[in-house]
Amino acid sequence: MLKLIFNAFSFQKNSLRRPTLKRVLVVFIVVPLMIFHVGLTHLFLFLDTIIFPKFRSKRVGEPVFIVGVPRSGTSFLLNLMASNKANFTSFKLWELVFAPSIIQKKFWLGLRGFLIKVGFPFHKVLGFMDTLFFKKMKGIHDLGLQAFEEDEMVYLYLFKSVYLMYIFPELEAIHQFVYPDNSDNLESRIKQQRFYKSLIKRHLYVFNENNDKQFLSKNPIHLIRLESLTMVFPNAKHLLLQRPLEKTIPSTISLNENLYSFFCTLSVAAASVAEIEDEKMGNNDAAVKVAATVRGNTIKMLVEWQGYIQDFDNKNDWERLEIDFKNMVKSPSSEAKRIHDWLNLPLNDAYKIYLRKQDEFSRNYESRHTYEELTEAEISLLKSSTDIPICGV
Repeated sequence: MLKLIFNAFSFQKNSLRRPTLKRVLVVFIVVPLMIFHVGLTHLFLFLDTIIFPKFRSKRVGEPVFIVGVPRSGTSFLLNLMASNKANFTSFKLWELVFAPSIIQKKFWLGLRGFLIKVGFPFHKVLGFMDTLFFKKMKGIHDLGLQAFEEDEMVYLYLFKSVYLMYIFPELEAIHQFVYPDNSDNLESRIKQQRFYKSLIKRHLYVFNENNDKQFLSKNPIHLIRLESLTMVFPNAKHLLLQRPLEKTIPSTISLNENLYSFFCTLSVAAASVAEIEDEKMGNNDAAVKVAATVRGNTIKMLVEWQGYIQDFDNKNDWERLEIDFKNMVKSPSSEAKRIHDWLNLPLNDAYKIYLRKQDEFSRNYESRHTYEELTEAEISLLKSSTDIPICGV
């Protein structure tokens, strides 16, 4: 972390780490607050072992992990499955941000109960906070403190999360987090997964007292941690999302640009749009420049990730069910029923009503997320880099 902080600024013209006002505020206010919060959380995690030692014996059982490249429908599937609260329990954003420890969970749950009891407009305040902090992500990746969310954030408490690349872009020290499991980092990744497992046990201790629910998680980054994940969770079930790369990559590029904009002043999209237009005109120099931008790096990264999961799938016997993105969004109820059958889980009446509403929602849904489609040169890069089928090519 110190290495990242010492390289938090760059004076290169087009660097995302230029010392603008936003960048200075991020490095000298946001980052110290994050470090303080991480330290405080670890203190509470330690106190958990003294005050609530029984959480250690909590069985994780057969967790269900939703995996797939970013923008392949993992969030949609998480919400679809987690809404069956009779069978599943999952992390919500407020828990990931403010309450990884049992002590923190009980404090915030107790405060919530007290405020509601005295008539405080708790849910309205939460709605206001969601609008204030997450409005920019609306239509791209909807966020809310009470919403189910991917648990990549837990690795921030080890300073080992892919999320750090948005705060400290362009640094070699970050690259280890976006590379798939390999012999160089596997032992470290296993330790990270054990830490992750300890947080799951804390969640189950509070939210699954009767041991009648399965832990459900979605995290696109787990795609590149499958070896370490399956070693620490040998009984886990996996739901593997399938969506063509030429559909997921443009949306991932747009998402990355928006996430970088929270911590950096330079607009990645604005910096590369002229070069993209030149590339379309056949300018080879421009094509080289684009390949070095967020666009090019995102394409290379996701191609590598997709190749890793195919290689892992060929070499390992792991419990997984493939979910086709098109089928899922066309008929959510059919896919949900298929998944529940595979997991040998029942559907109660309340959840069946929810699924019917989801089918209606899907029929009328129109995405508000707009983004640049891949150019011919970028599609060629996909074809030359992998033998993965590219639909429509």
